Amino acid sequence: MKKVLIYGKNSYIGEHYYQALKKVGYNVVIIDSFREKPKDIDFTGIDVVINVVGIAHVKITDDMEDLFYRINTDLAVELCEEAKKHYVKQYIYMSSMNVYGDTTETICSRDQESPKNFYGKSKFLADQRIHELEDDNFKVASVRPPVVYGKGCKGNFALLQKIASLTPIFPSFRNVKSLIYIGHLDNFICQLVESGDGGYFHPQNAQTISTADTIVAIRKALGKKTILIPGLGLLVKICMKFISKAERAFANDNYSIDFSRYKDNSYCNMSFQTTIDKTING
Repeated sequence: MKKVLIYGKNSYIGEHYYQALKKVGYNVVIIDSFREKPKDIDFTGIDVVINVVGIAHVKITDDMEDLFYRINTDLAVELCEEAKKHYVKQYIYMSSMNVYGDTTETICSRDQESPKNFYGKSKFLADQRIHELEDDNFKVASVRPPVVYGKGCKGNFALLQKIASLTPIFPSFRNVKSLIYIGHLDNFICQLVESGDGGYFHPQNAQTISTADTIVAIRKALGKKTILIPGLGLLVKICMKFISKAERAFANDNYSIDFSRYKDNSYCNMSFQTTIDKTING
């Protein structure tokens, strides 16, 4: 059985990967990036390195640009170089959907890569540099998930959850979002480790979803009904233009299902409502 090293102890995704990989029988170690730099890591017997270190769920300001490049790019490349030097077979890097920028069109090709801010640009640069290190004996995988949700997860989904708990009325606005439940992402990583594949990967739930339907699902998990009000499209679009949180909530932001296909999408083994129930109620 392969031995896996996860770089990023105490991170939400890293701890989930640790438990998921242990559960299926892998020998897994997880390392605190604050305590051990890449050059200090003992890679003895390690077959796979998963890098989940990154800056997330913070308000981005201009003075943070250097920090983002140091963590998201330089550290990622340094770890990849050390892994290759020590004969690790596969390096998995948690990249981001942000490498595609602010497009509201369905993402179905890497030709649409166009990062707009230094978060997306730092991830994109890391992807480029680590894949230059790939060869027949060293596979490099960049994983670019959309919004991740699950019990205890912070970020955009937590905001939706808060909104859903407060209001029984919501606009019936038809947008398209890609999401991935943490359990599905865990399954995907287990499959990726098993295969040893390299490349670029875009896992998501089995279907895309609208913000309105997400609110309905959350409220259903809370035992509450929701009233969707039609005919508010213009109001929503005005709010999107002037309120950044409204723009994030209602703008299209999705991968095509085919673009996310991996192992026949068997990593998605639960319905959307089931994943929401688990997120809300455990």
